[in-house]
Amino acid sequence: MNNKTPAYSLDNSLGHLTTQLSRVILRRISQELASQGYAISAEQWSILIHVWTYNGQPQYVFSETLNKDKTTVARLVANIEEQGLITRIPGSTDAREKIVCLTEKGRVVMGKIIEIVQKVLTTATDGIAEAELEICREVLRKAHRNLV
Repeated sequence: MNNKTPAYSLDNSLGHLTTQLSRVILRRISQELASQGYAISAEQWSILIHVWTYNGQPQYVFSETLNKDKTTVARLVANIEEQGLITRIPGSTDAREKIVCLTEKGRVVMGKIIEIVQKVLTTATDGIAEAELEICREVLRKAHRNLV
């Protein structure tokens, strides 16, 4: 029997490679933020950058865009809110819906945090040509679209 399906190889698995890269980037982000005195985890960072980018979105949107369950997102948002970086306000048509917005303190802190995160990402892509990075981004976007 001639099986043309290649044998699974962990070292060549797109899922394994992207998971490993994601974990090491998030770990480094957490380390760098902590070393600069920011009590923000990489998970909280993922929420904060979405609020920074899409300020004023309902909380449930973060569950969908980050592929996290609503309970996890609610816990992360509550922890960030306790730090005074975001606030939740009732929705205009449904008071149970929570709209997430950056506070002034959040805007100031995010300006500093983005610089720290950008340094981590610059280190991660050191020695990789912009054309290669763009191909990588497009491949990852296509693979994502294939699965959603």
